[in-house]
Amino acid sequence: MDMNLITACRFTAACAKFRIATMLAAAFVFCTISLATDCATGLSDQEKITRFKQLDGEAESAMQQHRPAEAVRLYQDAVCLVPNSARGYYGLGVAEAAAGDFLKARESLRTADRMQPTTGMPLLMQVRVNFSLGDIDTLKSNLREVADRFPHDAQLHTTLARFLAERNLFVVALAEAMRARQDSSDWNSSVQLAVLENTIGAYEDAIRNALAVEQNPAIPQQVRGAAAGVAGLSYESLHQTQQAVQYLNEAIELDGSQDNSYLALADLFDQEQRYQDAVNVLKQARTRVPDSSTVQLALGADLIRAEHYKEGLALLRELLQQAPDTPEAYISIADAARKTGDAAQEVLALNELERHKPDYPMIHVLLARAMLNQQPPEYSKILDELSIAARNTPNDPDVYFLRGKIYVALGRYEQALPALQRSIELRPTEPSAYYQLARVYQKLGRTDLAKQQFERVKYLESANSK
Repeated sequence: MDMNLITACRFTAACAKFRIATMLAAAFVFCTISLATDCATGLSDQEKITRFKQLDGEAESAMQQHRPAEAVRLYQDAVCLVPNSARGYYGLGVAEAAAGDFLKARESLRTADRMQPTTGMPLLMQVRVNFSLGDIDTLKSNLREVADRFPHDAQLHTTLARFLAERNLFVVALAEAMRARQDSSDWNSSVQLAVLENTIGAYEDAIRNALAVEQNPAIPQQVRGAAAGVAGLSYESLHQTQQAVQYLNEAIELDGSQDNSYLALADLFDQEQRYQDAVNVLKQARTRVPDSSTVQLALGADLIRAEHYKEGLALLRELLQQAPDTPEAYISIADAARKTGDAAQEVLALNELERHKPDYPMIHVLLARAMLNQQPPEYSKILDELSIAARNTPNDPDVYFLRGKIYVALGRYEQALPALQRSIELRPTEPSAYYQLARVYQKLGRTDLAKQQFERVKYLESANSK
């Protein structure tokens, strides 16, 4: 859901909730009504009410059909007819937000809130609008007002917590989640709180809240599975691998229909270079969640890491037929080609990646490195790739290291010297650059400097092996 503004598909539901909150003894769908005398003066009071309801319905329809500007105009006519209608100003504020006019939206929502202070929907929308405006101070003021006026509205606090977390405002999201948890028996609130605690690094708290849900057999398995997954992730962050594996497996057992737990467990195995274990987990996921492209991508990559090249390549190429803009698939295919010594296929995969994602990070460095493995290397084309890379990322040490290697191969030692020195300046702990620089000094007859660089190579290799 786009929380900057209520999407068309959710707009009707939001409006219905507002109606229920503002109904007066089964009267009309708007609040305190004061009929205007300066709009549609030829209409009777009852006709104005009827016309208001008609405009409201037309505006909702316009929102559902993604025509917010039209909805704004209709709501402006509606509040002209009934200027004290909280319902009308709320709808106008939502429509103005959808049209991108956030300043006007905020004023309309404030008006709706003043007219009907017993419902939190206008405040909720003000939070969203203030985020869109980048006005975090006013957003926090909105949250304080929500806490003061609606301390026991668990659903409102839960909705706010979710929205704030999605916008990476984790501290205030955690506060809203805690308010929701205090006044709700909804175990989903406990899981959401645990998620936020895990996100901000409060792992022990996340584990405690998650396990309180996971260990309660009265709670639905799907909720317990989500809680077990959060516990597993928190244990992983605490580097307690055994417990992490235990609870991620339990999350899968409790709810095998979600791909997140499989992916999290496979990622844990990847970090430990247990690629076959990751493959086994993801193959299980493929049987339970066969339509997940994320699982297919992860499985293809792990099959290649586990050196099951044929099977992995088949999965990745199948995925690219459906989703050709999946850069990770091209990278894994290139990885397989490099490991099997097929430089031509590596270059081909990376060229395809560049065609679909020309701004992919380091694509020109990756291409230059792959092209160096071709026989014979086309040095002029490789240098062209590195020139592009240098313009895009001028502080990338690999650009200068590869350029230096090429100049060495071409016997252009004087040009290799500054390139390798720049590489070392940007990444002083990499032995390979010192080794290439030592070779250059040898070729230039500067044996003392060459000896110094070889000594640095030995020192760095010894330090890196510890």
